[in-house]
Amino acid sequence: MRKSVFIAGIVFFASFLFVQPSRADNFNHYQLTGAAFGGMTISFTLPQTLTPSSVTWNGILNFTNVAGTWGKGGQNTPYNFSTVMIGSMGSDGTNYWATGGTTRFVELEAPGLFTWNADGTVTLNTGTFALGDYHSFHGGPLSFTLTVVDPPGPGADDVVGTPEPASLMLLSVGGLALGALRRRKTN
Repeated sequence: MRKSVFIAGIVFFASFLFVQPSRADNFNHYQLTGAAFGGMTISFTLPQTLTPSSVTWNGILNFTNVAGTWGKGGQNTPYNFSTVMIGSMGSDGTNYWATGGTTRFVELEAPGLFTWNADGTVTLNTGTFALGDYHSFHGGPLSFTLTVVDPPGPGADDVVGTPEPASLMLLSVGGLALGALRRRKTN
């Protein structure tokens, strides 16, 4: 029995030697700013890579219940968006944003906001995008800026030694094995 526990412990230890730590930072932060409408500012955070829960027929990603901020004139207050829509092609070739206070939604449309991956997942891209409001459909300027950043996490390479479930299992199996060996010796 002791030999079996020892071999199992060696196998578990060897299998976890090559486990990589997880990335703690895999979110993108979105901030829309512009001087119009009293200095409108909207911000929220979304996962960087995802399998979307719903994609409408025209390629718009829909996210529900997204916490963020909404403000004017430098006053940002917490806000819960019922729907955030992100599209990669603007209507009639126009990059734009739209929002509704009653339905609590925000829509962002610009080429390059996301990329479909070969495995069916979607990667939300970072960068700076010029967007317009409803005036842009009538030749108005793209007077808003959408900045999408991947904020740096703690550590040099955004890697944090986060305990994985397998590592915790290894610790618990080792503890049980040591307890079993100690119990046998006392008997």
